[in-house]
Amino acid sequence: MNNKRIIIGVTIGIIAAILWSVVFINSLNSMAGIGIGICLGISFGMFGSLIFSKKDKDK
Repeated sequence: MNNKRIIIGVTIGIIAAILWSVVFINSLNSMAGIGIGICLGISFGMFGSLIFSKKDKDK
C-alpha cells in the first residue's frame, strides 16, 4: 500500500507541475513559469499523497 501512495502522489505532482508550468508560461510570457509550476506540482503531489494515505487508514 505504501508504494501505491507514493506512485499516486508522484503522478499527481508531475501532472500538476506540467499543467501549472503551461499556465504560468502563457500568463507570464516567461520561462520562470517552469519553476513556479514545479514548486506547485511538488506541493500538490505531497498533498495528494497525504490525502490518499488518509483514505487508506480509514479502510
